Amino acid sequence: MYNKHRSALLLFLTAAIWGGTFIIVKESLAVLQPMAVIAYRFTIAFLFLALLYRRLISKNWRPALRPGLGLGFILTLAFATQTIGLKYTTPAVSALLTGMNGVFVALIETVFYRKRLTRPAFLGLMAATFGLLLITWPTEQFTLDLGILLTLACALLYAWHIVALGRAVAGSDPTTLTIIQFAVVATIAWFFTPGGLSAPLQMGAKIWGAILYLAIPATGIAFFCQSLAQQRLSPVATAIILATEPAFATLFSLLLGYEPCTLKLITGGLLLIGGAILSTVGESFKPEAGKMIA
Repeated sequence: MYNKHRSALLLFLTAAIWGGTFIIVKESLAVLQPMAVIAYRFTIAFLFLALLYRRLISKNWRPALRPGLGLGFILTLAFATQTIGLKYTTPAVSALLTGMNGVFVALIETVFYRKRLTRPAFLGLMAATFGLLLITWPTEQFTLDLGILLTLACALLYAWHIVALGRAVAGSDPTTLTIIQFAVVATIAWFFTPGGLSAPLQMGAKIWGAILYLAIPATGIAFFCQSLAQQRLSPVATAIILATEPAFATLFSLLLGYEPCTLKLITGGLLLIGGAILSTVGESFKPEAGKMIA
C-alpha cells in the first residue's frame, strides 16, 4: 500500500511540474520553431539522465530497446501535435484538451483490452473530467480550429503512450526505457527542425531558462517519475492523477496574476483532486471483461 501511495505522490509531482509548462512553451514558440523546442528539450533531458544512469543503461538496454523505440515514436507524435497546436490555441485550451487523455485511456483499455472499470475508478474518472472542464473551459466561443484538432490528437496519442508504458515497465527497467524514449524523440525532432543543429538561434537568458525548465524538471525528472509510478498504478489511475495537470496550470496562472480566484476554480480543483484520490482506491479494472459500470 505504501508503494501505491508513493507512486501516486510521484504522479502528482509530475502533474505539478507539467502544469508550469504551458505558458513557458507558448512563450518559447515566439522565438523557436515547435520542433526546435522539442529537440532542445529532449536532447538536454537525454544527456541529463544518460550521464546519471550510464551504468544502469549498459546493463538494461537490450530488453528495453524495442519497447523504448516504440514508446519514443508515440511520444514524438504526442509532443509534436501538442507543441504545434499551441501555436494556434491558448495555453488554457491546450491544458484542457491534453488533460482529456484520461477519457481516451479508459476507452482504449475498455475497447481494445475488454476491461471493465470498477465503480470507484469510473466515478473518479467522471469527477476528474468534470473538474477539468469546469476549471479550464474557456469563456470565449469554443471552435474546432487547427490548434484544437492537433491537441485532441495529442491527448489520444498520450493516452496510447500511457497504456503502452504501463505494459512496457512490467518487463523493462523504467529508467532505461525513459532514456531510450528521449533519445528517439530528440533524434526525430532534430531531423524535422529547419536548419538542424546549425539553425541560427537568437536565444536570450529567458529562453534558455525556459528550455532548461522544460528539459530537466518537466521532461527528465517528470517522465522518470511517471515510469516509476506506473510500475504500481494502472494506466487509468495514472491518467486520472495526471488529469490534475490543468489544475496546477491554473494555480500557476492565479499566482502569476493571469486569473482571478473564483468559485469555479475552487470547485473544479476539489473535483480533480477528489477524483484522483478516488481512482486509487482498489484496482482500476475488474478482472472479467464487460461494459463500464454506470
